[in-house]
Amino acid sequence: MADQSIPDLSVVIPVFDEGETVQKVYDGVRETFGKDCEIIFIDDGSRDSTREIISDLLDGDPALRLIAFHRNHGKSEALGVGFRRARGRLVATLDGDLQDDPGQLPRLVEKIEQGYDLVVGWRRRRKDDIFKVYGSRIFNTLAGWLGGVRLHDMNCGMKVFRREVLDDLLLSGGFHRFLSLQAHWKGYRVSEQEIEHSPREHGKSKYTRTKGFRGLLDLFVILFLMRFEGRPGRFFVGLGTICSVVGFAISIYIAAIRLVHGDIDSRYPLMALGLGLLVFGFQAFTLGLFGELLSYHFRSVRAVEPVVTEYTSADNRVEEATGAGEPDNT
Repeated sequence: MADQSIPDLSVVIPVFDEGETVQKVYDGVRETFGKDCEIIFIDDGSRDSTREIISDLLDGDPALRLIAFHRNHGKSEALGVGFRRARGRLVATLDGDLQDDPGQLPRLVEKIEQGYDLVVGWRRRRKDDIFKVYGSRIFNTLAGWLGGVRLHDMNCGMKVFRREVLDDLLLSGGFHRFLSLQAHWKGYRVSEQEIEHSPREHGKSKYTRTKGFRGLLDLFVILFLMRFEGRPGRFFVGLGTICSVVGFAISIYIAAIRLVHGDIDSRYPLMALGLGLLVFGFQAFTLGLFGELLSYHFRSVRAVEPVVTEYTSADNRVEEATGAGEPDNT
């Protein structure tokens, strides 16, 4: 018999200075799913009334939870903490700015019940400024081409996952953008569902041009990590070996010419290339070995999340928690 205490759906909502919309987001989720789903708000160090508004809702809703960071850590860290505490068979994510209507979540749930492991919202008619719209199109095209999964809007904040998928994904600084890409690479079935998008009416967008550039850098990093998962140092070991072999061959060639002809004539650039490849190859090889050592070390310790404050609805007590805790090196 199934455990009745486990909800069918958990909705994880990261918020940062969304005091003007957070009540409406909560109401929208409850109007859509009633009391049948767990709602987890992750307050990412808000400086406005966001935390107080959510706190006032706790006593009237035992299926509502608030987890608060002491300072802003970013969306990836917020989602990671929410995922680790979500208990539902399915886990949905939703932004707190009301641009994505909570009432559209059932469309993604219906899609995932067709046999998919992750369904991403697709804001076909996106109501944002032209820089964000076209920047997103370029990003999604490049990510799809390099990553092998063609999605129109992989960075949409509205997603629904099967519980087991989340335990297999990497969430660190900025990598929340690539959850669908990671899931595809790990063999899960990924799809998308068109949703309506609304213009932002309250608050200020957290997206900046700098974040767009960082997103492209993160794309290359995550592709590297997925391609060489568990063995990142081996890329540099291989690169260093190839460069060293080529550099050594060039050096032998130059030395042979010097011994036979007594002079290398105009081949000084070639000699410099050979020596440079030898030096670079040795450094890359050493870096690779060091990377393998670090990889081995971090695989042997537990993950640590930031210290958070979790509010419970029983008596509105405040509990300090560190999630996974300090690394255990014993």
